[in-house]
Amino acid sequence: MQKKRWMFRIVEIILIFLILSDILDFFDILPGDIDYISLIVTWASLGYLLYRASLTRVFFNSRRKLVDILLISSYFMLVLKNLIQFSSGRLEEYAVFYGFQKFIVDNSASLELYFFVAGSVAILLLAVYSALSISIKKPSLMHIIHEEGKPKNLYRLMVRIITIYLVYIAFFIVVFNLAMEWIGISVDAPILMIGLLLYIFVVARHRKYRAESLVFKIGEFGMDFYKKYVSLFHDKNTILLGISGMLVLHLLTDALSFIIPYILVFRDILYFSHLGPGHDALMPLFLQQISGQPALEVFSLFFVYLLNIMGILLLLLLPSLLWYMAFSEKKVHISNFKVSLIITSVAVFIIAPVFRISRLQESPIVGVDIKTGFAQNLLFSDFFQVLFFAFILSAAIILLLDSYKKYFVHFILLKIIIFFMYYIYLFATSLFLYYIGIIAALFAASRLILSFYFLIFFAISILFYLVGFIMFVDELVKEKIYKKIL
Repeated sequence: MQKKRWMFRIVEIILIFLILSDILDFFDILPGDIDYISLIVTWASLGYLLYRASLTRVFFNSRRKLVDILLISSYFMLVLKNLIQFSSGRLEEYAVFYGFQKFIVDNSASLELYFFVAGSVAILLLAVYSALSISIKKPSLMHIIHEEGKPKNLYRLMVRIITIYLVYIAFFIVVFNLAMEWIGISVDAPILMIGLLLYIFVVARHRKYRAESLVFKIGEFGMDFYKKYVSLFHDKNTILLGISGMLVLHLLTDALSFIIPYILVFRDILYFSHLGPGHDALMPLFLQQISGQPALEVFSLFFVYLLNIMGILLLLLLPSLLWYMAFSEKKVHISNFKVSLIITSVAVFIIAPVFRISRLQESPIVGVDIKTGFAQNLLFSDFFQVLFFAFILSAAIILLLDSYKKYFVHFILLKIIIFFMYYIYLFATSLFLYYIGIIAALFAASRLILSFYFLIFFAISILFYLVGFIMFVDELVKEKIYKKIL
């Protein structure tokens, strides 16, 4: 009991440290050395969360702590480039760790290569060990692919080794790598999220709270969601829903990485420094655009900016809501006003955009870039006409909703699916071009084994994005989500 109490105290201290460092970094007053420590603590916290979740239990329904530790360590070896990228972006800010950081940056190419090879070999050896020593039990991810128990002959053993290896690599690409790239570069929101998750899953579960308390409810929701989500990967009928859930997370994380910093003015300098110009906060942009404008135009621009923010947030967040409806089988009530607001805000986002969405290019980061700029009037001569159009559109929708709400809901779902498809297309093509460049360079350098590894990564990525999107749409149709929006 005393040991557990001390463990909880340590977790709470870590949480306080992460929150304080996140707040200081938010205001750009966090020293580089402390920022580096907070990143390491965040990495360690994520590793500990994965250890507590037990990857072997998810894969085989048979926990092997040593395999969990070695597999997570191997994943960290593969993403050492993220740590090097973090260090190289702010080398001059370090005092205590300057010598260590300079060594890492100066030897970055060799360190990345050695750790990548070591991690890849370790995953292969763990796949062999797992196939030989871990029995598959029901329910589990591997049970969907293989029979229970251990392989009966050499052929089945070889097939199981290959399958386990591909599953280990797929988990790295689909879950671990995305999470670590997000944490390694855009560190503000993830640090707080990891800290809160650590508290919910480790401390809040073991403390005694009244059933009506907020901490108790958050902890119960977190655990119930985790257990139900993991169970999706134990059934062949629901595994693709779990995969599509990882896909909608792309849009959710970009909403945190881009839109929230644009609204709050403060942003992570390291992250945005990799993206180049065109990433200004919204308030300074708005103040510049209204300078010298008449009062009516200022009034109109205020609502154009506001509707733009609502429009892009809805497009980024609604796929997650739709996925959660399919996941939880719950119905959602949307009032006539909300339906009107969704359609109107997205319409203003299209005809008078403040945000520009494109694929990241010539950047060490892969994914989607959301830039900001002055509101552009694409259809009308002034912004009052845009606002007037939005008002007429909203009023017309509200008047028609009593008779045609079903069709408006279908229209909203269609817009969400089209935007989701476009967004995933941009993200996937950015990643694919990155892999093609890496593979071509490795072939040119005659590093055939590394080329083979990246070809596997490339193939799994293609399957993930293609199957994930198809299954997202399929789940919306199969679960009849359009009928669950009231």
